[in-house]
Amino acid sequence: MDLSFSHPVFAILFLLLPLIWFLPSRPRSTLHGVIRTLILALVVLALMQPVLVSNTENKHFVIVIDQSDSVAEESKLNAATTAKELTEQFREEGEVTVIQLGGLEPVLETKELIQLTSEQRSPLSDALELAAQAIPWGVQGSITILSDGMATDTHWSAAIDHLTDRGIPVHSSPLEPKRDVYLSKVKTTKVQPAEEVTLSVTVIGAAEDLTLSIKKGDEILAQQSSIVSDGRKNVDLSFTVDEPGFIEVIAELDVPERYDSDPTNNQIRHVITVQDPVKTLYVGSRQTDADLQLSKLLGAGFTVEARSPTSLTEEFDFTQYDVVMLDDVPASLMPPSTLENLAAAVVNDGVGMIHSGGESAFGDGGYHDTPITELLPVEIPGDQDKIDPSVGLAIILDTSGSMAGTRIELAKHIARIAVRRMQPHDRIGIVEFYGNKHWAVPMQPATNKIEIDRAIGRMKAIGGTVLYPAIQEAYYGLQNVNTRYKHIILITDAGVEDSNYEAMVRKVNKDRITLSTILVGQGGHNQIMSDIANWGGGRFYSVGNQFQLVELIFKQSATKKSPMYKRGRFDLEAHWGRGWWGDVEQTNLPPLRGYVEVETKDQAEVLLEVTGTQHPILASWRYGLGRVTAMMTEPVGGGTRSWAQWEDYPEFLGRIVRRTATEFSEYAIDMRRRFGTTTVLANRNVPDASQVPALRLFNPESGVAEGVDQPFKETAPGLFELDLVSDQDRDLYIEVSNSQSDRRTRIASLAGADQVLENQVDPMDALDLPALSSLTGGVTLTSSDTTGLIENVSAGELSFIVIQVWPWLLLLALLMYIGDIVYRRWPRTA
Repeated sequence: MDLSFSHPVFAILFLLLPLIWFLPSRPRSTLHGVIRTLILALVVLALMQPVLVSNTENKHFVIVIDQSDSVAEESKLNAATTAKELTEQFREEGEVTVIQLGGLEPVLETKELIQLTSEQRSPLSDALELAAQAIPWGVQGSITILSDGMATDTHWSAAIDHLTDRGIPVHSSPLEPKRDVYLSKVKTTKVQPAEEVTLSVTVIGAAEDLTLSIKKGDEILAQQSSIVSDGRKNVDLSFTVDEPGFIEVIAELDVPERYDSDPTNNQIRHVITVQDPVKTLYVGSRQTDADLQLSKLLGAGFTVEARSPTSLTEEFDFTQYDVVMLDDVPASLMPPSTLENLAAAVVNDGVGMIHSGGESAFGDGGYHDTPITELLPVEIPGDQDKIDPSVGLAIILDTSGSMAGTRIELAKHIARIAVRRMQPHDRIGIVEFYGNKHWAVPMQPATNKIEIDRAIGRMKAIGGTVLYPAIQEAYYGLQNVNTRYKHIILITDAGVEDSNYEAMVRKVNKDRITLSTILVGQGGHNQIMSDIANWGGGRFYSVGNQFQLVELIFKQSATKKSPMYKRGRFDLEAHWGRGWWGDVEQTNLPPLRGYVEVETKDQAEVLLEVTGTQHPILASWRYGLGRVTAMMTEPVGGGTRSWAQWEDYPEFLGRIVRRTATEFSEYAIDMRRRFGTTTVLANRNVPDASQVPALRLFNPESGVAEGVDQPFKETAPGLFELDLVSDQDRDLYIEVSNSQSDRRTRIASLAGADQVLENQVDPMDALDLPALSSLTGGVTLTSSDTTGLIENVSAGELSFIVIQVWPWLLLLALLMYIGDIVYRRWPRTA
């Protein structure tokens, strides 16, 4: 038995023991000092965490030998020979248990053999658990595994935890897997009816001239030939699905005979879960039969429900739809409470909104200052409205040492003038530079001018002059500001460092931010300040004293009429946007016959505009949890009359609606299967605590639900869990619904989803045997090095018994501390 310390460095604390005898509060007596000294010594020993390591004469060895179909035949024979030699060696030192994976006949003639036979699967996790259980508690032992690691399931974490907790070393000798070409796994994208689904199929093995097909019964849905694999290849095949529900398909690989040692693994089964169509609410009355035309254009992937604007009351539930389309509807037909309800559904519940049409939508429709005005990605000014556009202003103020005296006071005075010109809806920030950059006033609404003035007054002239980072800081600050105009004002005495200002300032101006410069404390002209203002699209001012102060104008109020509907022939220019176009050809778009001229808000994504202008036709952005898209023409009206013959228009319009529709789900659904138990997890994404999920099993053959809805159990706030127990070989088709809406999410738990066939294991999912040996303190050797393996895994590499001593030391220290208290409080005789 040996004594060892996990943290011996704490022994340095023993140097504190003498202090007990010399501190001001000295012990009352020698006995009292001894007690206190022992308490501190015990605590220090406990911090060092001593452990007792003991050996026993009893030893138990376990050998796991893999004879499954994934192992090459030559490796099987070598493994059998190695296992036999190891068994003979280990029997001289202790007991031996042999666990065999696969194989029809035992490879060793011994009564201590446990054979895990399965024609299709090798449960390596079961073998590790049995191996750990075979070594009794209090007995030294080790496990030697001869395998290719190609386990048909990944449930080995519990067994590995067991091994590490007990300190049992696992020695490994990796075997060579069989060389073959096969299919390993299939993954799909989320899909809805009339949408293209992509199946990503993993091909394992090196071969060429392969053909991969996706079949539904005898029908070939997609196919790709002349595939070359260099060991591992993901092949994507796409096709269109028509109906919601569950679609069972077969991925089939055609392999030339010279590469195919096992033709039974060239197929893999998969189920595609097709979700419900996009539920669309169409609100409009000006276009005749617009809802029918829209439904025909969109196709089977959408369900269109038409409602008149006057039927939408304050209590109308917009959250039951994925997207709401307001098509050329005057705001006067819907009360403000209904529009507030719609805005709340977009912002809080993720409902998508499409605002389309002509003058009734963007002109005289009266949407200015309605509850949805802020939601739209385009400006809707009122008729003859006076516009006071908002401004974002970043002042860069030089507070270096050269600004001392009247210059800094003059600069601060100019900054105060700029602040006073700001309106409450403007935003302002001040960056000072003095060898370093610092936000003296972070970007904020220009409402609290008293505090901003105080911040300016606290500035002092100190340090050096480094301007370049300050310009960068002001630029970054204005990028996150949503105002109509953006300005930077640089106030300095021009004593700045040499740097590449031109590239930086031109980049700032390219982002629609102007930069002006003000030279203080000296008269006349300064070339670098003049150049910076020129590059930044601003102005250069020279202020020599307080009598030369300049009038700073950042904006000009204007009067603007409501936008009017333009008729004619307008060519269009497309802008790329991820997910909007797909296979739609973006060149040679058909001309438009009419649109409303509006302006785009900052941060909005413009996808379509009139050629040669900046007039958007299609703009979109995300607002709150939802997405809002503005289409400045009628989707099925006179403005798009020329698009009737555009063959890509149905797909393009479908992409607009689908992309705008809610991407927000009430629940994040996860699922895991372990043999016959499927656990479904639903994590609520909405704050409404009254919403609870329910689950029902679905029979795809009959097309009806099986039994009643099964409730989830809430295991944590907003986290719901449900265990489904079934036969291990049974597929489960599942629909998860919400108590507050009719939205459903389809998922499928296939039989053996957690276990793959023996000859279809993905090497990426195999058990890393060298890592397992390193984790448990074992060794890894090649199967050919039998002598070295036997020498390294014999008696010197065994588990041992560890006894933790430090908890007892802490307990003893506590008892002695109680004794110290009793000693100090014990009554003394006079």
